[in-house]
Amino acid sequence: MSKDQVDSKSGKSEVVHAFEFDSVYANNTRFEPSVWDLKILFGELMQHTGKESVNWHTAVTVPWMQIKILDYYLRVNIAFHEIQNGAIRTHPNVTPPKPEPPSAEKISENPLAPKLYEAALKIHLEMFG
Repeated sequence: MSKDQVDSKSGKSEVVHAFEFDSVYANNTRFEPSVWDLKILFGELMQHTGKESVNWHTAVTVPWMQIKILDYYLRVNIAFHEIQNGAIRTHPNVTPPKPEPPSAEKISENPLAPKLYEAALKIHLEMFG
């Protein structure tokens, strides 16, 4: 349960939670989509073991409508951050590769493959140039 409190002097609202929750760090994400929702797994790169691995520690499943709203707010926050601080640069080692055009075999398996490719390419170009 949470509620908003408004500071009478500043007029700013503050969310106060009546329950405890964990605050965790993640520098890796993984997605598991289904027809109903999207499960997002969060983890942290572990390098001290001598072999790079990801410690997956949290999973959150969110319905598609909420994912679309989340996408909007993520894009707005990225835009605000970049306007104030400059472009967010991604290291070449972690920048997702540009999508590959679908093969004829892939198109025969899934007629939507060309549209999916075009959508992924457009987003990639918007995000990474």
